[in-house]
Amino acid sequence: MTRAVDEPYQLDLYGDYTAKLWAVEALADAVAAEQQRLHDDADAVTAEQRGEHEVRVAAVKARATEVALEITGGIFEGLGARATRTELGFDRFWRDVRTHTLHDPVAYKRREVGAWVLRDELPEPTWYT
Repeated sequence: MTRAVDEPYQLDLYGDYTAKLWAVEALADAVAAEQQRLHDDADAVTAEQRGEHEVRVAAVKARATEVALEITGGIFEGLGARATRTELGFDRFWRDVRTHTLHDPVAYKRREVGAWVLRDELPEPTWYT
């Protein structure tokens, strides 16, 4: 085998990461479309509709965070040890994702989703909603 792109492990790794990314994108697109419908008739939005939408936004945040961290951290499995060299800057992507995810901790988002699923409890509006 002369090319890394022909190696079965590489194909599996990038296929897995791409499938996860596409799934998160589809979820985010669906929730964004819901947001647009709510925005289009904002005066008619009830507290329950707003809360249920926020639960889905929280679910997107939780899933996107996990996938982004998995991909940006795991990509070095495919790239190899040389890819960690500072001058290449690949580590920047993981650091950027990690910084953004710490501003609004995903544990709170998962808790909102769990409270809605198990107790039918809508989240309280916060600075992040």
